[in-house]
Amino acid sequence: MSGYPQPAPARCVYRQAALDRIDARVRGLAASMGAREMQYPALIAREVLEQAEYTQAFPHLLLSASRTHIHGPEGPVAWCLSPAVCYHTYAQLAHRILEGPTIVTARGRCFRSEAESAPGVRQIEFEMREIVLLGAPEWIEASAQPARLAIETVARDAGLRGEWEAAEDPFFLPAAAGKALMQRLLKVKLEFQWPKAGGLALASVNRHGPFFGQRFDIVTPDGHPVHTMCIAVGLDRWAHHAPEEVATP
Repeated sequence: MSGYPQPAPARCVYRQAALDRIDARVRGLAASMGAREMQYPALIAREVLEQAEYTQAFPHLLLSASRTHIHGPEGPVAWCLSPAVCYHTYAQLAHRILEGPTIVTARGRCFRSEAESAPGVRQIEFEMREIVLLGAPEWIEASAQPARLAIETVARDAGLRGEWEAAEDPFFLPAAAGKALMQRLLKVKLEFQWPKAGGLALASVNRHGPFFGQRFDIVTPDGHPVHTMCIAVGLDRWAHHAPEEVATP
């Protein structure tokens, strides 16, 4: 079979120990914040992504999971490969009243249909550690700056030094350009960028306001939609760019 062309790998291959060592640092930060550890599947219901409006903003990145039937097409795809970890959290807490500030963390595999890919830069399959905060708006705002400083400290300890920059999500379609511009102006999305890799984002802090609280009917005891914030760390990128003595056992 050696004469057949081999398919390109969907993700960069690292030693498991490298990803585990990097993740342990970020997981420790999540634990210090009082986060509850969760484990989510690689699949996510399409209806969840539709509820989160992911299918409107990023349809070009979505990868579906379908079965092949000998009697013809399956019909509408009900499941997708998860493009981010945090959507599982919003679905898990949907239609609930949160009695107080809530923090959830999880490590998961994510999938995005990238037009081009490069190891440690942009991959079709990659791992993320995310920390999701849900609560009253003033608590979310008060948590943003400490979260940035904590991520910066963890990155520095891993041998990665960067700078926080205001950003918009580069995957917004042209029709959503106004939303992307508003993100940058309000600095609701901040990226920890690695200068040695051309400003590659190693982590991000994303404040969503009441958007996901409204979309998933997650409310505070007084009936108002919770505000949310997601701290996302690209484990593959950290493992790829961290000094060898940090990324390898």
